[in-house]
Amino acid sequence: MKAHMGMAMNVKEPQHSSCRGPGRPPEMAECERRKRILSAADEALRRYGYQAVSMDKVAQCSGMSKRTLYQLFPSKQDLFQSLIEKRLFCFSLSIREHALTSEDELIGLLDDLAAHLTRPETIELIRAIIASASEAEDLRDIMNSLKQCGKSNVLQAWLHAYCTEHGHPETRIDLKAQQLFSLTAGERMLHALFNKETDVEDSRACIADGARLFLAGLHAEWSKASCSTLNDVNSER
Repeated sequence: MKAHMGMAMNVKEPQHSSCRGPGRPPEMAECERRKRILSAADEALRRYGYQAVSMDKVAQCSGMSKRTLYQLFPSKQDLFQSLIEKRLFCFSLSIREHALTSEDELIGLLDDLAAHLTRPETIELIRAIIASASEAEDLRDIMNSLKQCGKSNVLQAWLHAYCTEHGHPETRIDLKAQQLFSLTAGERMLHALFNKETDVEDSRACIADGARLFLAGLHAEWSKASCSTLNDVNSER
């Protein structure tokens, strides 16, 4: 059930364009333009708040034209959905070849998630989102749509595989993932939001305890459901 993340690197020979005149800077690659625009959107959100941010302000912060901005992001909501998805929901999992049990694997995954969510730049973005969310319906819609990202959510994907492996594929994966997050990485994220420093060892111990508590509760729930089913069968005989 281990998640193996691969990264391919394509190395190309430098190409010289005959269309570019002397002294004219090379055109910026689309990926670099997107990266610069998202960084500008992040800065503008923290500086002005979502309601006050306009595409004009993001274009000014990025040093690019509005035309370029709209070519890559058709609307303000599209732009900030891309920003939040990339900065909060997309991260690389470490390959844990030496995890001996599913419990070890889950704790490692949660450690990665907590480390991602408690980075200073991530915490600053979360604070900016919280500050604007009460007045910005668009922002609430973005967060709700990303929260319901199904099996692409790393916790939901892990739990789906784990429950299926143990013969319980229909367990409420979305609800269970929220409970697991709250007990572990979510608690660490809240701690980082309100405290300047976080002890790494304390964080890992909290995550490990939360993961074990969650798994114990999950198995207890399955055992209770199995006993109930068995009792129903016996009563029908």
